[in-house]
Amino acid sequence: MASFDPRDFGLDEPPPRPTTPPVRRGFLLVLIVLCLLASLVYGIPYVAGEAGYAWEAGRSRAATEALAKLDKAGVVNRASALFRMATTAVSPAVVHVKTQRFRQGGAGGGPGLDTGLGSGVIIDKDRGFIVTNNHVIKDADTIVVRLSQGTDVPARLVGADPKTDLAVLQIKTELKVAAEWGDSDKLDIGDWVLAIGSPFALDHTVTAGIISATQRNDLQINEGGYESFLQTDAAINPGNSGGPLIDLSGKVIGINTAIISPESGGYVGIGLAIPSAMARRIVDGLIKEGKVVRGYLGVRLQPLTGALAREFKLPDQHGALVRDVQAGSPAEKAGLQVGDVIVKLGDTEVHDPAGLRNQTASLAVGLQVPLTYYRAGKPETVRVTIAELPTGPVLGALGFRVRELAPDESGHQASRIVIDQVVNAGPAFLAGLRPGLQIVAVGRTPVKTKGDYDAAVAAFDLSQGLPLGVVRPDGKFEFLTVGGPR
Repeated sequence: MASFDPRDFGLDEPPPRPTTPPVRRGFLLVLIVLCLLASLVYGIPYVAGEAGYAWEAGRSRAATEALAKLDKAGVVNRASALFRMATTAVSPAVVHVKTQRFRQGGAGGGPGLDTGLGSGVIIDKDRGFIVTNNHVIKDADTIVVRLSQGTDVPARLVGADPKTDLAVLQIKTELKVAAEWGDSDKLDIGDWVLAIGSPFALDHTVTAGIISATQRNDLQINEGGYESFLQTDAAINPGNSGGPLIDLSGKVIGINTAIISPESGGYVGIGLAIPSAMARRIVDGLIKEGKVVRGYLGVRLQPLTGALAREFKLPDQHGALVRDVQAGSPAEKAGLQVGDVIVKLGDTEVHDPAGLRNQTASLAVGLQVPLTYYRAGKPETVRVTIAELPTGPVLGALGFRVRELAPDESGHQASRIVIDQVVNAGPAFLAGLRPGLQIVAVGRTPVKTKGDYDAAVAAFDLSQGLPLGVVRPDGKFEFLTVGGPR
């Protein structure tokens, strides 16, 4: 076989191949870096996502298996049973409170009837005492309580304390169940609680949540009052006011009072309740004495700022700065001065003015307690004797309260004294006093300010009755005598 030779065809040698530049080492390095970046951007999230999904799926399977075992052992049902048993223990003691107020004719409109609703809780079945909120029954002419079995019973107002928004009612009927007070001081954030009441008139509605915060004392919901609220995310709505907040042992640890709802007016997850530690003391005072006796130091306070704390050479920003000392008060007798910073009363640290005010109010009259304060940057301790908080224009024995209306508030050119609250079925109520009436004279003495009123009242022996000159909303004047011998 003949061999093939390219030269036989005029080709001396194969055509040359095109030359290419050599691969530079830098290009390879850039390529490697780009590949690594691509893997970071796309590969790792993918792997992580797959791993995370597997981890979540594993957790889900483990939880499902654990729940199945707990359910088989009866633990899940027992956990739910706590809620059921706590509700069963307290719900029969929860009542629906209905009020009516007869509106008199006047410049603002004709006569009419205003109705209101709320809740309450029976705390003494033998004597028929029920706790509710003051704002539920304020200015009511009639109060009716609906019991758990649906029976409507008229109630009378035993006493009310607007400063804490608490009131005590009494009914005369046979009661089978009463709720027990619990200790709100033992609560902590995260503890389960239940709210029971009549939101929107839906009797015996139960909602669950946790304690979200304690000692909320800076909300100024009750202007001039005493606040130390429990905060909860258990649903509270209009009509829940006055009902109980209970723990899982079936004890009343709070009285549901208010919600924070900037726009809708309904539940948005922030409910407030008066803690049982405060409510129980107020209720006991209203039942036993018809009034609330509070401790008194006689100082006006202001909160500390960081700048003030540095100026007064304090170790921290906790405490209450004294800006005024009342003449003859326990504080003055103990030697306190303007500019002192109170940091401790008794065994309790003082964090702010509201806390000190609440603590002082809870102390027994006549009690001697140590008080620690800073003066010129140095701590000092004195002993102070707690006095009784002087009452304003409130006549507990006669069953009514007055307040002064400033000229811009009343629409008149001068201050006025008006009836602010009347105890249902009390001496003032029976004499014909009603909220909104203007007092123009005490006996033969004209009164225009609270000072005039207090001075005039002090001249009378209240056991013999208190004569008042009043002007009704329709402009008619008359004399009424409150109390005294029949």
